[in-house]
Amino acid sequence: MIGIIKTSPVPAKIKVTLPKATGETLVLPSCVNGGSAISKTFQILYRNEDVTINDLISFRLHTIIDSSKIEECLEKLELQLVLELWFSEEDAGPGSLQDKMESVTSRTLSLHFSPTKGIHHHVPVLFDYFHLCALDTTVHGTLIGLHQPAITLPRPPKSAWTKNGPGENSIEMVYFGSAAQYGDYSRNDTVRLHTAFNVHRKLCTVLLSAYESLQATFELYLKTMRNSIFKLEHMNCHRRLEIIMDSIQCFDNEEDLINKATTDVTQLCAENVNLWFQFVEVVALDRSVLHLLTQEHHTSRVQH
Repeated sequence: MIGIIKTSPVPAKIKVTLPKATGETLVLPSCVNGGSAISKTFQILYRNEDVTINDLISFRLHTIIDSSKIEECLEKLELQLVLELWFSEEDAGPGSLQDKMESVTSRTLSLHFSPTKGIHHHVPVLFDYFHLCALDTTVHGTLIGLHQPAITLPRPPKSAWTKNGPGENSIEMVYFGSAAQYGDYSRNDTVRLHTAFNVHRKLCTVLLSAYESLQATFELYLKTMRNSIFKLEHMNCHRRLEIIMDSIQCFDNEEDLINKATTDVTQLCAENVNLWFQFVEVVALDRSVLHLLTQEHHTSRVQH
């Protein structure tokens, strides 16, 4: 059984899916149970030292972060991957086998996720010497989107300070801040616009950095995949950021600026999602990529 837990107090929701079936079913196919995934169930035959499982499991995490501290918040999520070994000595039929299984041991891996660099790692997980069982585990992760939370916060009572200001959880609040911090903000249009430009640059930089890192990793892996015919279209992320910022600085109207900013961020998120799906489809479970990651893990262990 495989699951991801978050030890930090930040609210989060984790969705687990199995993108595609891979390999043989063995005794029972892989499945999702609540917030965890169960790998293929296989029979232990002592003449076989290795069993190929090849399960591809997707964990999609949604969390609430401070828009002014995006990288800091995501790096402090304290994500952990929990791997549990389940076993049954009873020779039950497939229909009742899962009910007979018991958890005998587990291992927990800390995931050091960077929102701008992602995570790409392979590690052989040895459960314990009593069970003498190891599981080759590969983890890939990236930031695919930044969105307004789909929640409604209580509205504050109307007053001279709030009646004309944006809602605390609105996109205007993210870009322009509260009206109170500007006083008579009709005299501070230039300051407000400058603040919005800086916020937009920060949001786009984080998304483009995530894209650039995943793109570089994808291109590296494709070089090792001699049989792959996939062609990745390279995007110059630095130039893309310049174009976005040149475009948005033409606006001197707050409403038009917000519309343009929303369009930019939505487009970048869509591109990150598309690149991620391509990456998973092409790279996941590829033997040459696994060999490269295994070498990187070995080199890292030797150096440290």
